[in-house]
Amino acid sequence: MTLVLVRHGESAGNMEQVFRGPASQSDGLTAVGEAQARALGLHLTTLALPAPRVYASTYRRAQATAQAIADALGTDVTVLDGVQEVDCGEWVGRAYADMHTHRGEVLGADGAPDFPGGESAAGVAARFRAALEPLLGGDHTPIVVSHGFALQALLIDLLPGDGAAAWADGRYAHGNAAYTVLNREDDVWTVELLAREV
Repeated sequence: MTLVLVRHGESAGNMEQVFRGPASQSDGLTAVGEAQARALGLHLTTLALPAPRVYASTYRRAQATAQAIADALGTDVTVLDGVQEVDCGEWVGRAYADMHTHRGEVLGADGAPDFPGGESAAGVAARFRAALEPLLGGDHTPIVVSHGFALQALLIDLLPGDGAAAWADGRYAHGNAAYTVLNREDDVWTVELLAREV
């Protein structure tokens, strides 16, 4: 079983470098983000993925990225609830940089982010996994377009290792339009490509 995870292309919110939470659902891609999405779509055609099917979060920027990929691969986009970005609660409007300078304000007992009034990393990973389950085990290759925090939460949950350390060092962080390829055998996930940028 192969799974491809993609972060959306650059959006206006990314340019502002602030947390916006669900209020950013309608944010589209910048011109740079659109170009990133098209380039990624063309690149993914070179991987010769068997029977690719493209899925996107409920957020517009993910859907626009997914559409560019689907166009390149000659398939459609299915909107998938559960893989959307984290609800950052009381951190709406705060700078991304605050995750480093005020880290203690947002860390849960497990050493992973837990946004006051919003979601925890564990909660995001759980809903993401639940959304993925129906897609796995078939004869197709799911390509899921999601968001930076959500992808980190999922990868930390799926892969072995110290989750708190992984959050601290950002080893699973994805740039805009970066993608990861995972393989699963006997319910064990391994990384083929991690946060690859085109």
